[in-house]
Parts: sequence; C-alpha cells; structure tokens
Amino acid sequence: MYNRNKCAWNYKYNIKTEDFWAMAIKPHHSESWRSILLVKNELITRTGSIEGAQQVLTRSVQAGKLNLSLLYEHFRVPAAKISWAKGVWNPAVLPKHGFLMVLAVQGKLATVDKLNQKGQCIVNRCILCKNDSESHQHLFFNCPFASTVWTGVLQWLRMSNRTKNMRKELKWIARHQQRRHWKARLYSSSLAATVYSLWEERNGRLFREEEHGSDYLLKRIQYVVSVRLLFVTNSRYKDEVADYLNA
Repeated sequence: MYNRNKCAWNYKYNIKTEDFWAMAIKPHHSESWRSILLVKNELITRTGSIEGAQQVLTRSVQAGKLNLSLLYEHFRVPAAKISWAKGVWNPAVLPKHGFLMVLAVQGKLATVDKLNQKGQCIVNRCILCKNDSESHQHLFFNCPFASTVWTGVLQWLRMSNRTKNMRKELKWIARHQQRRHWKARLYSSSLAATVYSLWEERNGRLFREEEHGSDYLLKRIQYVVSVRLLFVTNSRYKDEVADYLNA
C-alpha cells in the first residue's frame, strides 16, 4: 500500500502533467526524486534513446517487480577477470591476509620507493636485510631475509621448484584452486600469511623497533595457517590435513 501511495504522490506533485522521460531536475525536487531522475537520465545516456531505456526497464522486470541486479548490469563497467583472484579470496585465507595480499600484488603498499616517487625524501634501504633498496619486488621475495622465510615455508609444505614471484605464484594457485583440494588452499593460505608476516615485521622494525628472526616468523606462519586450514576443512579430511601438517 505504501508503494502505491508513494507512486500516486509522485504522479500528483512531481510529474503532474509532464512526461516522466523528458523531465528535468528542478530545485523543489526532493533528494530521492532527484536520484530517480538521475538514474533515468543515465540510463537514457547509456542506451542512446528513451526507447532504449524503456526496453531495458521492461527486460529488468520479473514477476511484476523490478529486478535491480538485472538493471545494475546496464550500469556496471565491464572489466577483465583477475587471473589471481581465486588465489587470494578463498576460505583458507584470513581476510586481513587477503586484503594485504591484494595491495601487495597490485604494488600499492607504502614501500620506500613508492614514498620517494611521491616526493618524500627517504633513504631507500630495506629494513629487513639492510642492504638493497626496498620495493614490492624486493620484499616478496628477493630480500634475503624474506627469501629465507619463504624457503622455510616451502620446505614445511614439502614443495620445491617454486618461483619467488608473488604474482606468478597466485596464478599457479588460481589454476589449482579450481579443484578445491585442501593442498591448494594450504598453499594459498601460506603465501598470504607469509606476505602479511613480512610486511608486519617490516613495520614493527620501522615504527616500534621490534625485531624478530626468520624462525620466529616461520613458526607463527605455520601456527596461523594450520589453525585456519583445520577450521575450514571438511570433517572428512581433517585427520589427513592434521597428519600432513604435523609430519
């Protein structure tokens, strides 16, 4: 009843004798009515004509109701699928690890080289190895300290011949993730946890003067990954996963 009354009110006070599809936004219009007209104008612009906009609305109506998800597709900007997305967003990866992983793989973390590009004059030296300059490529995983941690993680996973390129690793994970095997989830969780731990260690040394060794980071990564994987693994495979992790 409310919706019918609202429509009747809009027809009486907003539309009156005008053509809705030709209406312009006026000063006395409410914010909600302005929004409706803005969407209408955008739909006309995208379809190229009033007739096209009307056809889109007609196709978006199902069972007498407007399906917003269908209508949204006409406003959404199409984009190519991200090849590494499944390597980040899966149940075995902690949300905070996944979020940081997205920033890292896109090169959007505030590394020293990025800060210098923005005009901040900072001596560019990796605080983890204290030798080379700091960049995303260096931290993940060309830095000797980071490389030691990642090598330890790979040994724990009993995996060899892996690259030290984070983006390539994510693409490899995404391909194997389709099988939804717990080993693929284990690897993606371990990679994300390693990236998170290295960045956390970097910030701890830089801002709090707290320094930990590679063994400490490795044990923490093993603990976090093990707990998370066992939590999301189907009960049928829990014993198999536990035996693998404890071997």
